[in-house]
Amino acid sequence: MLRSKLRSLLLGSGAAIVMTGTALSPATAAASPAPGDVSAAAGYWSCTIPAGYTYTQVQSTLSCSTTGFAPRYYVVPPSDGLWACTIPAGYTYTATQSTMSCSTTGFSTSYRLRAL
Repeated sequence: MLRSKLRSLLLGSGAAIVMTGTALSPATAAASPAPGDVSAAAGYWSCTIPAGYTYTQVQSTLSCSTTGFAPRYYVVPPSDGLWACTIPAGYTYTATQSTMSCSTTGFSTSYRLRAL
């Protein structure tokens, strides 16, 4: 008796979640970031860094290589005031800091960007 009540309760909860789509479906619409916005919404995870972009974080992952661990970068467009792991063309830096965000093996340098 207890088992059947538990089963019906779980099935009922699962049906409610599927019907509303709240637990399993991610948000499909996101607001576009404003020009120059350096929020997390402006970037994406990638196995490579495209020309003209920089990155703000790196992780070691198995998804970027078929033979073992490889870096995966959080790629963002450069902008003034952004703390970045590389200095892209057309930018310089105004400050540096030691961080663990830019390396998978320990501390490295992060740069506060300023357009030339």
